[in-house]
Amino acid sequence: MKQVLLSVALLFSAFCLNAQSARQQSPPNSGSFYISKTTGTVEEHINVNYALYPAPFVNVVKMNLNTPNDMMLSVKIINSNGTQMTAWKPAQANYRYDKEFDISSYPAGKYRIDIYGPANTKVHSVSFDKKAS
Repeated sequence: MKQVLLSVALLFSAFCLNAQSARQQSPPNSGSFYISKTTGTVEEHINVNYALYPAPFVNVVKMNLNTPNDMMLSVKIINSNGTQMTAWKPAQANYRYDKEFDISSYPAGKYRIDIYGPANTKVHSVSFDKKAS
C-alpha cells in the first residue's frame, strides 16, 4: 500500500512540475520587446507584444502586434540573403495589428520579420523557418 501511495505521489508531483514548466514557456515565435520614446525630458518604454503563427510556416505567416496605445508600426520580411521579400505598413496607427502574409511562393528556408517603430527605425526582428509545401 505504501508503494502505491508513493507511486501516486511521485506521478502527481511530476505532473505538477511539467504543467508549471509548460505555463512558463512562451509559444514559439512570440514574445515582447520595448520601444523607447522620449517626450521632453521623460523617456518612456512602451511594451510591444508579438506572435507569429501558425507554425510550421508553409503557406502563410499570421502576425499579431499589440501595444498599450496607438502606435505606427510597419514590417518587412527578409530572406537569409538579406533580400526584402515584402513590406507592409498600415494606413493609420493602431494599438493592435493582425496581418496575414502569403509566403506560399517563397522557397523553403530561414526568414525574419523586421519590425519598424514610429520613427521608421528597426526596433526588433523575429526569425522563422519557412517549410516546403
